[in-house]
Amino acid sequence: MYFLISQLIQPINCVLVSEDIPSISIVLSERRSNSLKGVLSIESNVVGDFYTHKPTKENPASWSFKKKDIKFNGEAILLKDGNIWNRFQYKIKSYEVNQVIFSGLSSKLSKITNDKKLLKATFGVFKIGNECYGGRIKKV
Repeated sequence: MYFLISQLIQPINCVLVSEDIPSISIVLSERRSNSLKGVLSIESNVVGDFYTHKPTKENPASWSFKKKDIKFNGEAILLKDGNIWNRFQYKIKSYEVNQVIFSGLSSKLSKITNDKKLLKATFGVFKIGNECYGGRIKKV
């Protein structure tokens, strides 16, 4: 039983940093059964909980944001050096993905904040850190 739980909720450290405003990042620190959970933050100030969800046969990669009773979600567009990845092409392998755009995140966050830096950063591209493996976590 412990093994099963430890596989479902496993600590990790996957860092996504805004390419436009590096002080804004997403740190995914917990592996869940169907997502990676972490926080969206400005420097060390947490804006809210953030989740990434891997693609399935029915749905593309996605994200969700939660802060108290507020919840937003949308599609995550995965890239390798600016080129879009999708599971139906064979040029880019999923583990080569090194950037992500969280479609709709900025416009949805604009409903709850006027922070121009946050809105600019979440409108743009996030660099996927080396400890992440194309959205998956490298197992050692």
